[in-house]
Amino acid sequence: MDLGRLAAGVLHRAERETAPAAFAAAELRRYLALLFGTAPTERPVAGGSGTWLRLTLTDDIVSRAAGLPEAGAEWAIVPDAGGVTITAAAPRGLVAGVYALLEAVGCEWSADGRERLPPAPSREVRAIEGRPAFARRAWASDLGTWHYGVPARLAERLPSDVAFIDWMARRGATGLLFIRAANDTQWSVPELVPELERRGLTLELGGHVLTELLPRALFAEHPEYFPMIEGARSDLGNLCPSSGALAVVTETARAAFAGTTDVHVWGLDAMGGGWCGCDRCRLLTPSDQALLVCNAVAEALGDGVRVFHLAYHDTLEAPRTVRPLPGVTAEFAPRERCYAHALDDAGCDTNRRCRAAFEQHLERFSSVHIFEYYGDAILFGGCAVPLVDVCAADLAYYQRAGAGGVSCLTFGRFSLLAYGTNVEAFARGAIRPADARTGRATHCARRFGPGADAMRRYVAALEAAMARVVTYGDIKVPPAREAVRVALGHVLDAVPELRSLLQDAVSAGAPDAELAAERALLEYTVATLAALRGWLDAVVAQPGGADAEHAVTALTEAVELLGTVPIELKGTWGAYDLEIANAFYAATLRSRLVTARPETHVSGRSQTRA
Repeated sequence: MDLGRLAAGVLHRAERETAPAAFAAAELRRYLALLFGTAPTERPVAGGSGTWLRLTLTDDIVSRAAGLPEAGAEWAIVPDAGGVTITAAAPRGLVAGVYALLEAVGCEWSADGRERLPPAPSREVRAIEGRPAFARRAWASDLGTWHYGVPARLAERLPSDVAFIDWMARRGATGLLFIRAANDTQWSVPELVPELERRGLTLELGGHVLTELLPRALFAEHPEYFPMIEGARSDLGNLCPSSGALAVVTETARAAFAGTTDVHVWGLDAMGGGWCGCDRCRLLTPSDQALLVCNAVAEALGDGVRVFHLAYHDTLEAPRTVRPLPGVTAEFAPRERCYAHALDDAGCDTNRRCRAAFEQHLERFSSVHIFEYYGDAILFGGCAVPLVDVCAADLAYYQRAGAGGVSCLTFGRFSLLAYGTNVEAFARGAIRPADARTGRATHCARRFGPGADAMRRYVAALEAAMARVVTYGDIKVPPAREAVRVALGHVLDAVPELRSLLQDAVSAGAPDAELAAERALLEYTVATLAALRGWLDAVVAQPGGADAEHAVTALTEAVELLGTVPIELKGTWGAYDLEIANAFYAATLRSRLVTARPETHVSGRSQTRA
């Protein structure tokens, strides 16, 4: 069937349709007009319902393919002699099906809002089915990064968020998680909720919320609700799950999560000390205690709500004695893993331990989802860290292992600058893991145009170089080990080649603004690694050396190298949050000058996220 001819025909739709179905119909008509110069006439079918759209040359819809896609498919494009039908199992699938049809004829979109329409679009419509590798394909971001208490900063960020949500729908994502933390005052960004709803994307709520679900003000009257830490009750931790605290948490959760289908009930973002050691709890592991809370919330919220139990930091190991209720899903977040190797790399001791914990969750939970950090600007210190090959291998392993869903943390527009290849790889790999490796070429082509080939070589070389320093967690708080000092030196040795590859992109005609930002990001990355190398020189090679303070100062000053990058490219996180995070890491390194010993490592995620 000729799509160009159908563009001048009739678009039939259900009379009783959902908002995402209406959005899908409007998008199909809009793009057909852009591609072929004409849009089909829209015809609601009297009494019709369901998630389908039908393009025909005439008003006749007798030959419309009826029903839902075949089992296991989220959507299907079905051409026949009379036209083409797009049908879906749910409203969101209809949106995804429309974009899949448009992509098949040559349309391309980027996460930063760019689009490329083919000058000569394909007119042939082929039968296609959407059978993603993972049922849930979500993105996540910390609420605090929106600076919602500062209207001017919020306004600076929102346009790029709308563009990203638009791209999420085009790439077949399922939802967005707003991660609430202890210092947040709201559950979502209200300005973005309508953008999610009209595309059928799920609004996921929760995060590190136990301090909100169990208000700290209750401590004065009910200290028994709070955890016993080092022999005393404390309101600085999570809760005592053996007390009446669970009744308070479930009642608060009913109000906070009314109407929400995906709820994340996590403890404090801390490495340890947040769980209870009282006589009744001391035999329960942190994971057991966290799961007791999730079970209680799941029971309170009832059927149709999925509650996520977080395996992270001190809850990374699977619960030992507590069993999950049917409504509870494990959310495995291996932040302390090694990103130089895939999670199933048998030669990596760090990942072997993480993989064992993941597989324990597969045994104990009926459903396990993954929370990954390929776009985490805190973990990677804002440095450029491509991870396309690792992302591809991870997603293939997660699919083989039986994970039901995947999500990825991002930091707005900054993640597109520093981790754009990873973002593209994850989005593609969440649909089909084998496609993740196309993320490098796709990202470079859309951002750097004629310089795409040179940039692809640059990104591949950078990925190989940075693999030496993404083995130990937060880049900016390295373990005081000689091996890390040597690894940093090897990366710095690769800098001349990386600069040369960027120059090749200049010669090829890549856009000036994009290359200027990429150069600034590289120089910031180099300055950061050089400062860390200097710090390790002082505490490992020459303990107590006077140059350590100079290295810390250099780390602080490295942020200035991104000062010329416009906010449109580095986002509000690059403009405001990076400097704050960098100052925290500098203070951490400075504090370790006195106590640094070989094999030490301090994680500062909770402080920098706050």
